[in-house]
Amino acid sequence: MGYLTEITDNIFQTAKSRLIINPAFDIVLEIQKLFREEDLTEFEKVDQALQMLIVNDWNLRLYSPREKVNLLNEISKKYITVKKRPNVKKSPRPVLDFEEDGDYIYASFMQEYHIDLIDEQGKLPWKKFLFLFNGLSSDTKIKQVMRIRDMDVPEYNGKNMKQIQEIQRLQSYYALPVKGGGGQSGLDLLFSTLEGMARQ
Repeated sequence: MGYLTEITDNIFQTAKSRLIINPAFDIVLEIQKLFREEDLTEFEKVDQALQMLIVNDWNLRLYSPREKVNLLNEISKKYITVKKRPNVKKSPRPVLDFEEDGDYIYASFMQEYHIDLIDEQGKLPWKKFLFLFNGLSSDTKIKQVMRIRDMDVPEYNGKNMKQIQEIQRLQSYYALPVKGGGGQSGLDLLFSTLEGMARQ
């Protein structure tokens, strides 16, 4: 079934309870940040992520730690994960960071769709956000910045020093900070790939 024919439902029924899910883009991005934390255990990350996603989170007391891991995976499959498309070109450099690039993304949504993402916090579902992000035109700020970060610096040929310096200047200006990793569990990997999905 395609996305346009799916009925969006925020009720997630399990054998133990009926859960109300809020997969808003800002919540998903906060969960992504949570999974980079190194001072939390894997189960603490899972537990906090579920509390953020589930409106009636008092029902979580019914689930064991292992069941919570499975529950987060199932919720992720339904509300967060989108179909991946094959990469034509895999950039060796990071070109996007939702946290660092928040201002560019905000400006781009306003420019392209007249959508104020601050007003949409807690409302705009992650999948809709991601589809709109993927549909941003090449003249929006975030797409321009991503293109600059992904540019190859040409080899010097005796005549192109000015072009090389300009590309290096822009790449230096828009460079993303180096971030440390976290644990490497399946769920960490799942959430660390969210940004990659936006480039598909």
